[in-house]
Formats: sequence, structure tokens, C-alpha cells
Amino acid sequence: MKKILLYNIIVFIIFFILSEISCFIWEVNLQKIKFKKDNAIKTVLLDYFKEPSFYFYDVQSIWSEIGRPVSGINYRKKPILLFGCSIIYGEGLTENNTFSAILSELTKRPVYNLALRGWTVTHMLRQLQVNKEIENLDPEYIIYTFITDQKTRLHFYQGWPWDTGLYLRYKYDKDKKLKPIERRYPFYYKFYITKFIQDKIIKLKTDNYELTSNLMIDLFKESTKIIKERYPNAKLILLLYKNKNCSEHSPIEPTKNFLNKEEYKKLSELGFNIINIEQESNKLFCTKEYKIDDYHPSAKMWEEFTPILIKKYNM
Repeated sequence: MKKILLYNIIVFIIFFILSEISCFIWEVNLQKIKFKKDNAIKTVLLDYFKEPSFYFYDVQSIWSEIGRPVSGINYRKKPILLFGCSIIYGEGLTENNTFSAILSELTKRPVYNLALRGWTVTHMLRQLQVNKEIENLDPEYIIYTFITDQKTRLHFYQGWPWDTGLYLRYKYDKDKKLKPIERRYPFYYKFYITKFIQDKIIKLKTDNYELTSNLMIDLFKESTKIIKERYPNAKLILLLYKNKNCSEHSPIEPTKNFLNKEEYKKLSELGFNIINIEQESNKLFCTKEYKIDDYHPSAKMWEEFTPILIKKYNM
């Protein structure tokens, strides 16, 4: 009996080691392909030793610490609030070249850039729930920017496959109300076999259209509920931006990870004015001409699009 138990333990250890090596190679290749990292092996290896980050979880404290400063803080007109991810934060851009800075300069309004890298609609909801710095503002416009992988991010794990951060997610409680998933980071989240399994679960959940769509819409519902109670006169705008490269003959199109007609309708009913950046401007801002890398818009894109947005809504 002891020998059988010992053999089983040995077989399990061998299986785990082989699986971990395979998943480690998978992650290295993912880093090379997705993030184009030349030092992918070192990057992946160091993940075993990293302490988990609260970047994706402690929303107010992290934003207060590393977020963009308020643009045009001394302007007297009613402010604008911006929510979103690295696209709005201005990844790779100097302060004066961000959307928030350009928008503030052209409208002569204070603009609060409440976005950070990797954030999504879950972070907008949490900001509205806990960020004391924006509670007493009286914004005239609130803008959220939706990119092509926003739905996928709703299912990222706390310790998601490409990071050691604790990712903010929401779930339904027994009363069908949204509540944040408790922050946790067990030791086995460091293993790449765990990350591989998480990645497959994320894909399965994302491919479950009804689950993902309903969760996304409900997160927007909770956010707009707070907005309408706190900022009843604010105009809501939802910008659609394709953060993946496209050719001149491949404009932005709805996909399973983007908005479809039914979701357009539901978000419009919540009060959002939905703007497809490319269609509104009649330009392919998803091409490399308007990007600083494979994902993030350049200052040129914001300089050309922002006046169009301002004119449309008389900002």
C-alpha cells in the first residue's frame, strides 16, 4: 500500500514538472507573440518570485498614486470625467499629448483622467463606489472608452495569465446583485500550469456570449445608477476604439469581444451616446499611422479626433 502511494506521488510530481515546463514554454511564446518581448524567458521566470501587485485592485489608492494629474485644474467651466484603460491614460505619451490634456486645452475645462493600464468597466464602477476625490464634482460630461478586448477583461483572474496582479472582478451574490470578488492570491497562482488553466477558463467564459454580455451590461447599469444619482445633469458618452491594427480596407467591425447591435441598444437606453471613433471621423485611426505601438493611439490621433468630439457635443 505504501509503495502504491509512493508511486502515485512520484507519478504526480513527474506529471506536474512536465506540465509546468510545457506551460512555461507556452507563456514564453505568448510573451514573444503578444508583447514582442526579446527577454521573454527572463520575464516569465521572474514571475515565480514577484509579489502580487494591487495595481488592478486597490482602485482609488493606486490611481491617486500613479494616475495622471487633473488637466486644466484652474479652469472654471464644469469638468469632464474620463474612464477607461491605457488608451485613455495615454500609454507612451507625455502629459501634454494625452487625450485628457488635449481635451482640457480645447474645451477650457478641468479634465479628470481616471484611467490606468489594463482597467475596464469594473474599475469605472469601483471608482464611482469608493473614490472620494470625485464624489463632489459636478461634471458636464462623463466619457468611457470601450476597446476590442473589454469583455475579455471582465473574466481576468486575480493573478491573471500575463501578470501577478490581483485583478478586480465582480460576481453576482445570492440576491443577483453585483459584488467584487474577494481579493486573494494563493501560492499556486504562481505556477504556469495554473495560469494556463486560467487562460482556458477565461476563453470559455468570454465565449459564453450571454454570461459575458449580461455581466458587462449590468456593470454599466450599476455605474450609470450612481452617475444619475450623483451627477444628474452629466451627459454620458461611450467612445468605441479599435486597439488592434487594421489595414486601410479593414475598418472596425463588431466581434464577439466588441459591441453588437443588442448591446448598442441597451447601452443607449442607459443614456450613453455611442461614438465609433473611426466612423465619426471618417478616418482609420486603427492604422499604424495613428499609433505609437501595436495598440495605443498617438498624439496625432487625439489631435485630429478631439475637435470632432468637441464640436459634436458643443463642449
